[in-house]
Amino acid sequence: MLASIHELGEAPRRFLFFVIFNVLSWQCLVGPMLILFGRKIDMPPSWIGFLISSMPISMLLVAVTTPLVRRFGPKKLMLATWLMRNLIACSVFLMPWATRSWGPKSAWYVLFAATFGFCIMRALGVGGWFPWLHEVVPDDQRGAYFSAEASVAQGIGLIVILGQGLLLRGDPSVNRFLAIYSIGVLAGIISVHWMSRVPGGRRTDDLVPKGKWNAIHRNVFADRPFLAYVFMISVGFSSTSWLGASLVLYMRDAVGLSSRTIMMLMSTGSLGILLTNRFWMRFAEYRGGARAMLKSMAGHAVAAFVCLFLFPEAWWTPYALCPTIFFMSVFVAAFWMVAHRTMLSYVKTDGKVGYTNVWIFGTALAVGVTPIAVGFAIDLWGLWGFRSCFIISCIGSLCCGIAAQWVVQDGKPIENLLGRMMNPVLPLRTLGRIAWITIGLHESNRPEKGVSDEGR
Repeated sequence: MLASIHELGEAPRRFLFFVIFNVLSWQCLVGPMLILFGRKIDMPPSWIGFLISSMPISMLLVAVTTPLVRRFGPKKLMLATWLMRNLIACSVFLMPWATRSWGPKSAWYVLFAATFGFCIMRALGVGGWFPWLHEVVPDDQRGAYFSAEASVAQGIGLIVILGQGLLLRGDPSVNRFLAIYSIGVLAGIISVHWMSRVPGGRRTDDLVPKGKWNAIHRNVFADRPFLAYVFMISVGFSSTSWLGASLVLYMRDAVGLSSRTIMMLMSTGSLGILLTNRFWMRFAEYRGGARAMLKSMAGHAVAAFVCLFLFPEAWWTPYALCPTIFFMSVFVAAFWMVAHRTMLSYVKTDGKVGYTNVWIFGTALAVGVTPIAVGFAIDLWGLWGFRSCFIISCIGSLCCGIAAQWVVQDGKPIENLLGRMMNPVLPLRTLGRIAWITIGLHESNRPEKGVSDEGR
């Protein structure tokens, strides 16, 4: 983490300070704790699905926020909306009063309204995030920035999740969840202060071309390679969401683990990302994004497949969940980091708002619909609903990783890919190489990088 931060200039470092408090706020308001909070007030899984999806679904508003980014500039827009989203989140503190006045189910509406309002305000401002990031992070620092951002985010996330696990020990009351919320609101307000200190983000003439929405996005929709990339990554994000959205519910409702144990297990994932994301970033820079996506998605598919054998009644399930969550989180973070790093290489400066809006819209649609489908599958089929989520995640991850070899023009393509896939030894060799990258022994992580590992 320190090595990545050292490679950055002043402006990217200031953006990272904002990210630190933003992640702290995020984890306390809409992180894994939100699922446990919803189940504490007896929300059914289908409602939980809508609760999780409110963040990505609200992001569809980015399609109509281009005029806001153009009129106010990314910085002013984000400062206003980030402040408002924290103020709206405070409405969750009405929950005890609503419960006394209208009964237990009113808590569902309060939590959903606070979460959805928070998400709506974020969506109105997030259209300025990537244009601002594109402005302040030079091309040669993007790999280091996303690696540092992932390290900082997971380092903070690890501390927060461990703290939440301690606070939620035993049978936590609603007031304990509200205490976590109060920390999130305070951190969100501090993040606005740090955001104000990031340079750039002003309104510029080349930020958005003048004209109607169609004129702004015409060049983007004509860029077929970029659209194919957005579709492929959306499938990948959806595949990871099928597992991520169902696993917390599986641990609580099927396996019967306590909130404290679940948060402790989730912290192992943050620890895994913190320890390994630098290795995956270096591999992506050395071998190209397509190769990194193939291997990270293959690793995630294996994690989803393993979940099929974590039977609720089996004695080994609580112990096996720890390494499963560890590696699942590592591969999701690696894919996320490589996907965003590669996306910025598609963005053209004269249309960066259009490109980033299409990116946000496409990925948000995929990630937003998935938790809703997960919730209904679990409500309808129970244990087999969980298993269907694991199967879909496994198959989708493999398809995305393989498709990346044709869609992503980053790095040297694998020769005779179809022939290699027919090799029965390939799965074992691939798993070995994935492990080699994850523990930092791949040659891309060595000071001398001149020796080729063709085919890896």
